Amino acid sequence: MDVLIHICCGVCILEPLRSLRGEGHEALGVWVNPNIEPAAEHERRLDALGTVVRVEGLPLVRLDAPGFSPPAAEPSDERCGYCYRLRLLPTARLAAEAGAAFTTTLFFSRHQRHELLKAVAREVSKETGAEFLYRDWRPLFGRGQSRARRLGIYRQRYCGCLPSLEARLKE
Repeated sequence: MDVLIHICCGVCILEPLRSLRGEGHEALGVWVNPNIEPAAEHERRLDALGTVVRVEGLPLVRLDAPGFSPPAAEPSDERCGYCYRLRLLPTARLAAEAGAAFTTTLFFSRHQRHELLKAVAREVSKETGAEFLYRDWRPLFGRGQSRARRLGIYRQRYCGCLPSLEARLKE
């Protein structure tokens, strides 16, 4: 494997995986998402990812992360930065051990704080020595959503943390 890709959900890996493979990369999927709440939602997303793993033949490793204890109650740069780091740090550590680069499917979503995510990934790269592979997959978002619908992949409506669910329900 030359790229470890943190995966937030089944929908978000479809097009980034296709893109990486099109560039000639071998990818290993990494699931580490202690931020996804409630537990039933975590399992639902993991089950959806299982479908993608089977369809795409993607090897997957599940990593543990420290307990989820965000510093703020509402979505903010502080809270989201904490969440990004919580997921990227174990991915980057594994990448460093394997002599591989790392990235995340979070760069696929138009709903993430893209520049903050990029900054956190660069910090984690410096800290671990793992190469950070940046790709802006947002232009592929619509195609990924359509493909997920065709495959019957569960498409969630919020980031994963409870405050993002509450904000979504107020819309």
